[in-house]
Amino acid sequence: MSAIEPATIQTQPTEQPPISPLLRNIVSWAAVGGVVVVALGFVYGLFDWASRGTGQMTAIAVAHFPAVLGLPFAALAALCLVLVLEAHSGAIEFEALGFKFRGASGPVVLWVMCFLAIVLGIKVLW
Repeated sequence: MSAIEPATIQTQPTEQPPISPLLRNIVSWAAVGGVVVVALGFVYGLFDWASRGTGQMTAIAVAHFPAVLGLPFAALAALCLVLVLEAHSGAIEFEALGFKFRGASGPVVLWVMCFLAIVLGIKVLW
C-alpha cells in the first residue's frame, strides 16, 4: 500500500484594494486643515488663559514660550509634513541605521525625526 500524503492548503495573501490618490489627498488635506484649526484653538486658549489670570501666568508663558507654544507647534508641523509627504508619494518606507521601516512604522519614525529636528532648531535658535 502506498502512503497517503496529507493535503496541503495553499493560501494566497489577500491584497487590499489600493486607496485612490484623490481620496488620499482629500483625507490628508482634511487632516492638515484639522491640525490648523486645533493650532488656532490652542493659541486662542493660551491667550485667553493668559488674559484672565494674574500676571504670574503671563510671566510663565512668556518665560517658557518655546515650551508652551514651540513644542506643540513642532509636533503639529511634523505631523503636517509627514501627512503631506505621504499623500504625495504614497507609503513611506526607508532604511536607516540597518533598520527597515515599512508599514505604520515608516510615518511614525519619520514624524519622530522631523519633530526632533524642529525641536533642536528651536533649542539652537531660542
